[in-house]
Amino acid sequence: MNKQIGTLTSLRGIAAIVVVILHFAYSTLPEAGIFISRYTRFFRDGYLFVDLFFMLSGFIMTHVYLNSFCLGVNKANYWGYLRARFARVYPLHLFTLAILFGLELLKLSLPNFSAFTGKFNITALFANVFMLQAFDFNCPPLLWCKSSWNEPAWSISVEFLIYCIFPFILFALLKTKPKTDWIVYIVTLILLLILIKVTRGTLESIIGIPSIARCALECVLGIITYKVYQWGKYQNYLNFNLLEIISTILVVFLMHIGIRRRVTFDWLTLPAFSLLIISLSISTNGFVSKILNSPPMLYLGKISYSIYMVHWCLIECLETFWMYKFHSAFGSDFDLDSCLLALALFIPISLLVAALTYHFIEVPTRNFLKPKPQLSS
Repeated sequence: MNKQIGTLTSLRGIAAIVVVILHFAYSTLPEAGIFISRYTRFFRDGYLFVDLFFMLSGFIMTHVYLNSFCLGVNKANYWGYLRARFARVYPLHLFTLAILFGLELLKLSLPNFSAFTGKFNITALFANVFMLQAFDFNCPPLLWCKSSWNEPAWSISVEFLIYCIFPFILFALLKTKPKTDWIVYIVTLILLLILIKVTRGTLESIIGIPSIARCALECVLGIITYKVYQWGKYQNYLNFNLLEIISTILVVFLMHIGIRRRVTFDWLTLPAFSLLIISLSISTNGFVSKILNSPPMLYLGKISYSIYMVHWCLIECLETFWMYKFHSAFGSDFDLDSCLLALALFIPISLLVAALTYHFIEVPTRNFLKPKPQLSS
């Protein structure tokens, strides 16, 4: 396995935190979201960091599995790779699903609560167990399915499907020349623009069946981005310390802009992500890379998957407790100060719980399930 790119690990941690703020401030306590949006759309458009996750997956998996699949895909390297991917995502997914299942069982004993209804129905439960929650054919027009018990886990469903075909995509793209790579990248961007336009006008709306295309196309962007990163010839002519600052500002600016022309800004954010990924991967002494390579940021990146997966469980548990204890929806009688205080408390609590699940659930089960390293022949 190749050396880890620390800056990208930390970037995943930041992305996970933004997703937490998006879900808590805009879904759970919308008054806090409205207040934040007066000053910036950055957190409201935090759904774009799911697209960053998809692109990072393509980039990082190319970095890790480049040598494994450069000569082809065979039974041995394919199943070893797939087992490692399964060990990476499934145990924590199953753990969060078990927590939510237990919460539904608890509701059966609580007065004035309904259990196993809505998206928490038994059919959806089985779909989630088999990571098929994004493939709900009963929600026309197949664009806005709400069948994930753990809301963020819709992306795990489609990402694992792309994991299954990734080695074949990688093998095909490793054969292409630089000029062809640029054509593939541009065509992929055009296809994503069409996908945005024929759905609901933002990347946020592309869940359910169309999210397969969303994930696959952005994985391709990640692979091509890695190939550009590998070329190396251009590195003598660019100041990557400056480029990482420019690309960071560009991403923040595009996400900060208001809701108008959302199609354009969502779409433009994707090549901006590519620029950010390349600059952070190459630069080692820049201002941004030094921050991202600090131990706290690297640790945040390590627990990013746990942050992403457990925070919605915490929201569900909090809302159930609040309804039982106070007989009202959580936050329904909060003023703005209370909303902001709740958000300020929820973030460190999410980090603490994520750290616990990382060390006691995610890492032990991953180490148990993943294939043992073998000496290459």
